[in-house]
Amino acid sequence: MNKRWLPIIILILVIAPLAWFSLSFKNQEITDSSYEVSDLKLSEFDEIFIDFPSKAATSFKKINGYWYQTKPYQTRADQNIVYRLLSILAAKSKEKLESLQIEKYGLDKPKLKMTFSNENQKEVFSFGTYNPVTEQQYVLYDNNVYILDGIFSEMASYLPVELIDKKPLAPFEKVMKFDFSRLEQWQENYLRVEIDDMGKIKADGKKIDFDEIQLAEWLTENWLKAVSSSVEPYKFDARIGYKSFDVYLDDKAKITFYRIQESPELLLFRKDEGLLYHFPQDVGFTMLNPNVSRQD
Repeated sequence: MNKRWLPIIILILVIAPLAWFSLSFKNQEITDSSYEVSDLKLSEFDEIFIDFPSKAATSFKKINGYWYQTKPYQTRADQNIVYRLLSILAAKSKEKLESLQIEKYGLDKPKLKMTFSNENQKEVFSFGTYNPVTEQQYVLYDNNVYILDGIFSEMASYLPVELIDKKPLAPFEKVMKFDFSRLEQWQENYLRVEIDDMGKIKADGKKIDFDEIQLAEWLTENWLKAVSSSVEPYKFDARIGYKSFDVYLDDKAKITFYRIQESPELLLFRKDEGLLYHFPQDVGFTMLNPNVSRQD
């Protein structure tokens, strides 16, 4: 081989892989192209309506920055689920189809509709059948059909009771005092846990010692971050002598919890909301027994 061809061959060997990589990258970019389903903002809306053809509707309303379920229950909503429903407004689809034959996608008779609204506008998303290949769902919005993961309709299909906030205390409810003195284990000591305006915590009662750091940890981990395993509306029978305790808030409001059951799980009934919260037995024990010690 003529030596003058050697540099040319080496150059070809170097350039060819680079060219192939560049072409592949461009093809990947084309493959990865996607369409924004909408240019709507999550913060623009304060009401959500979920309508099914075969069951009762569910609705939510944002009040003072917090989402509440308004139908079929009137109570605090699970904030994570509501915001995941709202996230469809920022969803992207790999396909954008014309809505000339909506019956082809099951959108002439939608499985459900989600409506996001405010005082001035109403935006409707209709959900059809699933693509048999990708197992994604056809969604109609603003005269276009998109294909999205089924997670949105799956969450919208939750039972209304599953959409209730599982936290026994809302984040905006600032706790100032627990009064456990009516619980049998604390009647003798008349135990109360108090938090001042600066956030300093103390235990008060007869013959009670406490460590402020441990007590603050108890408050944070067992109440401020508490999430029940489930929650449900409950018909309370006041004739039964359930033991109770009170939680006082910074606005002077008082929340009373009734201990319905301790084992095999703790059941706490929040009287003002009419809700029964379920907690594992070990979690429940810690909630009702702060890190304090009794003096001899």
